[in-house]
Amino acid sequence: MLLRRSSAVLAVAGAVVLTGPAALAEPPVNVAGQVDDRSDVLTDDEQAAVEDAVSQLEIDEGIELVVVFVDSFDGQDPFAWADQTASLSNLDASDAILAVSTGAQREYAYGLGQDVDVTEEEVDEFAASDVDPRFGDGDWAGGAEAFAEGLAEANGSDGTGFGTIAVVGGIAAVGGGAYLLSRSRRRRREAAGPEVKRLERPDPHAGVPTEQLQAQASTALLELDEAIKTSQLDLDFARLQYGEDAVTGFAEALAQSRQELTRAFTLRQQLDDEIPEDEPTTRAMLAEMLQLTSAADARLDEQAESFDQLRDLEKNAPQALEALGPRITALQGRLPADEQRMAELQRRYAPAAIASVADNLEQARARLTAAEHEVAEARAGLDAGKPGEAVGDIRAAEDAVVQTGQLLDAIGRLANDLEGAVQRIPAARADTEQDLAEARALVASGDRSGLQPQIARAEAAIAAADEAMVANGGALPDPFTALRRLEEADIALEQALGVARDAQTRTRRAAASLDQVLLHARSTVAAAGDFIATRRGAVGPEARTRLAEAERHLQAAAGLAATDPVSALQEAQQADALAGQALQRAQSDVSSWNSGYGGGGYGGGGYGGGGFAGPGYGRGPDLGSLVLGGILFGGGGGGGGGYRRGGSFGGSGRRSGGSFGGGSRGGGGGRRGGTRRF
Repeated sequence: MLLRRSSAVLAVAGAVVLTGPAALAEPPVNVAGQVDDRSDVLTDDEQAAVEDAVSQLEIDEGIELVVVFVDSFDGQDPFAWADQTASLSNLDASDAILAVSTGAQREYAYGLGQDVDVTEEEVDEFAASDVDPRFGDGDWAGGAEAFAEGLAEANGSDGTGFGTIAVVGGIAAVGGGAYLLSRSRRRRREAAGPEVKRLERPDPHAGVPTEQLQAQASTALLELDEAIKTSQLDLDFARLQYGEDAVTGFAEALAQSRQELTRAFTLRQQLDDEIPEDEPTTRAMLAEMLQLTSAADARLDEQAESFDQLRDLEKNAPQALEALGPRITALQGRLPADEQRMAELQRRYAPAAIASVADNLEQARARLTAAEHEVAEARAGLDAGKPGEAVGDIRAAEDAVVQTGQLLDAIGRLANDLEGAVQRIPAARADTEQDLAEARALVASGDRSGLQPQIARAEAAIAAADEAMVANGGALPDPFTALRRLEEADIALEQALGVARDAQTRTRRAAASLDQVLLHARSTVAAAGDFIATRRGAVGPEARTRLAEAERHLQAAAGLAATDPVSALQEAQQADALAGQALQRAQSDVSSWNSGYGGGGYGGGGYGGGGFAGPGYGRGPDLGSLVLGGILFGGGGGGGGGYRRGGSFGGSGRRSGGSFGGGSRGGGGGRRGGTRRF
């Protein structure tokens, strides 16, 4: 959950010039804990004092204030820096952020969620008298404590509301090198009236309707996602054939383009969340998505010519074709064992638990049939002295072989994950019961912090989990559902109990839960990734966006696990939720695709023509399966000019169409806040 975004940009009248060493720039961050001293200006005692102040604010007023000290705002507008940090830190409507730059450009910014009942005028008043002087004197702890105390006193008062961010006025110097905000700025602002000047960057797509811009960004996102997937396949095969040293440049280009794709998916997720952006913000985010996808795609294209020279399938077609035979044979040899494994899963578990791999065997057989067909076509082309015609068939066979392995591997992975879930359920149940006992004890002692609804939820979750694991009346166990219900109930209890626990206890309990939640998140992300990768011809941008975001949160959780288990737990929970959404949306996309059987598709550019005759089409491969998998196929393809992928190291061609599924996301709201210098 993000705080509301700003509907205006602050203009600061005046400038401060200080001497001294250059400050270390700090980009927007995911704040570690409620007080994150990245500029190392607090002593241990001061850190504890600020933590006590923000904890008291949360207990008394229900406002979670996050405080972060940095050397510099990395050249950004301070409020924009605080806004992005709030987003990265998953703050919500009842939260607030205070970001302080302690280096040469001494200033701070604050942001308030829409549910924080404090106006900018009220912050202005207590900041001028209590916060600015302390920060101006270098009393960083005192300034942060004063800000927390000011919010507590102002919250819920009768101050008038506001819809924009006021312009901050002049800066005056005082003795000792400290800087205070002149108190006369309030009188000047009142005399000037309430007008707020919006400072905006030029719109690079001025004149293009927002809905059209959304469609362009959606198309570019799909094309780049597909290009990176196909480029990765090209790179993997080239690495096996030529060695790691020969593909270093390609690997670096692909990694950088993948980072840009991840950032673009993050923007798409923000546009997709429940908090609407105003029109200028929406357009700015869409413009950034287009810039990121364009840069990433151009980088891949730069590698295309040299990559083609390296791989040059036309010249090396006989060798590449020869290498495919043993791999197809090996996969065929796996089928009996995987069929037995699948039958065992169907015997032991509920259909919902194995839904992500329900048709994997069918799809794997279709891919193998397609691979054999493409190999035969390629061999015929070589025998006829037409190696150029064999290239597309070879690449299609390679794709089909890779996806067959993924489909079969997913069955084994799910079997392991289900068994792991079964083993983790007793511990999860014990954790929930332990928290339940603590919550009941607090309620019995007179605590009124709203625990009763969470107690009822946890009791219902334990009963539902027990029911999900009991095989009766024809129903089979669903370990994933049982574990998820226990985890969700325990998380809700943990959040409700969090206010009553000190930070050390929260950290210890988060660390104890983290491994279990990480395992479940990895399982969900892997299941969604396998499903989308092997059916990407039918999967649209929403599922891909959720998966990319899930992978990003999972990576963040792993990185924070050793140092900040509380934040790591939140990241892992977010990853699991997003991956579950990705899988559901992908399954819905595939279901819709199957109902029209190949009607357009997403991956690789779609397939021209009016669909296929279904499995067993002619005597060739199951072409519907190929298109579903986003697989390139060669000279023997169906109608409409063939199916080609675009944007990979060796590919070309672009697609059109696609949208975010709606009009522009205008609307009110916005994160409130301000920037101040001292």
